[in-house]
Amino acid sequence: MGKRIQGFLFLAIFRIMGILVLVLGIRMVGEGIFNYIVEWHQQDWVPAAAWVTGSEGEYSRSRRGRSVSYDIDYAYEAKGEQYTGRLYNRDRDMEPGETIRIKYDPDNPADSTDILQPSLHNLVVFLLFGAALTVVGFFLSGSWALVSRIRRGGRPPEPEVLPPEEYVDGRGPQA
Repeated sequence: MGKRIQGFLFLAIFRIMGILVLVLGIRMVGEGIFNYIVEWHQQDWVPAAAWVTGSEGEYSRSRRGRSVSYDIDYAYEAKGEQYTGRLYNRDRDMEPGETIRIKYDPDNPADSTDILQPSLHNLVVFLLFGAALTVVGFFLSGSWALVSRIRRGGRPPEPEVLPPEEYVDGRGPQA
């Protein structure tokens, strides 16, 4: 393969990776904001006690060894009726009968969550990492070069004009 083709392939892969990082960063920022807004709108939900009805463990492998995440089923009473819910990907198992704090939507008691207040920490983490990925992806994807080209009106960058040669020997110009 010629050097031009190799250079083109390298640049194309570099640009594609940059676009993926850019999209991931934008998604992280959006997801952080969306989750915070959802949690904010749940502030007026009714707090309640729920009891664990069961759990299910799922094993996964990583470099650190095996890990287990648990999905916890729970039940609660609201407006004289019993409802159920599930907490996903928890790091510890819970025994049936244990109580947990939840809150439910007063307009639709079947909707519940164990997130009792909006997490500003999660919002900040998503915004910082998302913004960092967005900036890195912006430059890797070639977007900066495109913006620069658009600002110049499609003209190539102006060539650098170097000053005339300085006097090397200190005696002035040679005649």
